[in-house]
Amino acid sequence: MDTLRVQFGIILAGCLVASTSFAGPFDLYGAGPRGSAMGAQSASSGDAWSIYYNVAGLADSTPGFSIGGFATHNNAQILLKARPGGYEIPDIEGARYGTPSGEEPNARRDTDDIAPIYALQFSGVTSLGIERLRLGFIAHLPTTELLVLKTHFADERERLSSNQLQFELIDGQSRRFAAEAGLAYRATDWLSVGIGGTFLTGANVGTDVFVRDPTDQSNTDINADVTTENRWGLLAGVQVALPLNLRLGLSYRGPVSFRIQGENEILVSGAAGTETQRIDWTPKYSPSSFNLGASWEIGAFEIAADARWIRWSEYRDTQSQRPEFSDVLSSRLGLEYDTSDESRLRLGLGWDPSPVPDQTGRTNYVDNSRFLASIGSSHDLLVAGLGLEWSWFLQFQFLMERETDKVALDTHPECAPGVSEICDEVPDSAINPQTGLAYPEAQGLQTGNPGFPGYVSGGWIGALGMEVRF
Repeated sequence: MDTLRVQFGIILAGCLVASTSFAGPFDLYGAGPRGSAMGAQSASSGDAWSIYYNVAGLADSTPGFSIGGFATHNNAQILLKARPGGYEIPDIEGARYGTPSGEEPNARRDTDDIAPIYALQFSGVTSLGIERLRLGFIAHLPTTELLVLKTHFADERERLSSNQLQFELIDGQSRRFAAEAGLAYRATDWLSVGIGGTFLTGANVGTDVFVRDPTDQSNTDINADVTTENRWGLLAGVQVALPLNLRLGLSYRGPVSFRIQGENEILVSGAAGTETQRIDWTPKYSPSSFNLGASWEIGAFEIAADARWIRWSEYRDTQSQRPEFSDVLSSRLGLEYDTSDESRLRLGLGWDPSPVPDQTGRTNYVDNSRFLASIGSSHDLLVAGLGLEWSWFLQFQFLMERETDKVALDTHPECAPGVSEICDEVPDSAINPQTGLAYPEAQGLQTGNPGFPGYVSGGWIGALGMEVRF
């Protein structure tokens, strides 16, 4: 009974931790050493990490706890093509149509220095004293950056910020704390059901800004009003045991996001009334998905396969815009071989097609289709009379090289909301008030878009993890 109380206390603490979490890096690297090594877990999983793949699989797990380490290496790159001359933003005397080329805060540059991720990972399962019931949690805790909230523009506006391109789905989206909790019940000998959730916070932000002197905006008074709100991402699943050692699994993951919304009310000394500036950012977003999986045990082997339909069409970028991404079907194939009564070898393959269409126009959403290969194993150990399971995995994801060229048009529209083509930041119709004629420097296309005239993305990312379960 004392052990049960300790288990319940730790699991409850894990569930409370989940109530302050964000969608995690599990979408990219997998969850747990078995899942990260094999990939296909919708019908095969049977430990705490089942919560991510199919929460119903939690019903077959053994009560206990685990702690592990996780690290990544990122060799993904975005290499910008050289800009031809004649497209610079001119410095027109007496008129300002955007910041002239050469006066940006940062020089245009490649993206080839993505930092690694280091994290601790935890999981736990308890039965609460009920044979067919399991309650569990999983957590991913970065050791350096608990949560990175960074926004960027996908078009020419990014020139005045970083002046480089960002990977839309494989970098910033994975830099966060993550936790999930679930409850599963084996209703019959052949049917298990489960439900769980990822609970996260959003934020509503309001500021009152008083500018005493418009020519000296360093002397500004600011008040802030920040409130958080609660959001849930639903997890649900079923697993069915069939004759001939076959299992089927079906699961659903609801969308989860961290969104910041609000207003800045700006009052300038001597001005009548205030100006309102809207804030709407979504630094983190994971779309909803449906997983269908099957597993087959034959002798010392288990073969598992998963298909996952991911609704990227509902995705919001960091500026809360909905780009025209496509829903995709990703796939995983896994193998586990019992090399002995105490050891298991695991192999996995996977394919993740990119939901991002060719970026031949104004936007620069950078993403690549990925091929995954992974290996791992687990070993039952007896240390000082305590039974342990030590597991590890090594995973590589190869980004299929993608070359992007902006489409050359005879005419280019002015930059404005809703324009999808490469746009002209200095309109041809700009008139010199002294001469009444159009500025010669404004003729043709002037753009500071960091992705113009094109770029190449590719490379690889890797992950290594170890875990001890007791």
